[in-house]
Amino acid sequence: MSERTYPYKAWLLTRSFQPLEIELVARGYIGSAYDCTESGRNYHIDDLYPSKEAVIAYGERRLIDQAEELAKQNLNLEKRRHELLRHK
Repeated sequence: MSERTYPYKAWLLTRSFQPLEIELVARGYIGSAYDCTESGRNYHIDDLYPSKEAVIAYGERRLIDQAEELAKQNLNLEKRRHELLRHK
């Protein structure tokens, strides 16, 4: 998405991990790294993807990263639980 001509359509991943197609009509007022929709919402260009497949692949990578982070947190929780039970 380096060269942008307006209007154009792009895909983004919502907070609930649903792919959403939006139409961007102008450069955002925040800066050159943002684009704006007709309703005035600004989106960072790093959050926009050219196709539904690309945004789904990004969502899958984020889910893998979150699963790895949760596994680390669970390991630390088990270590704390073990240490606490050791002193019982």
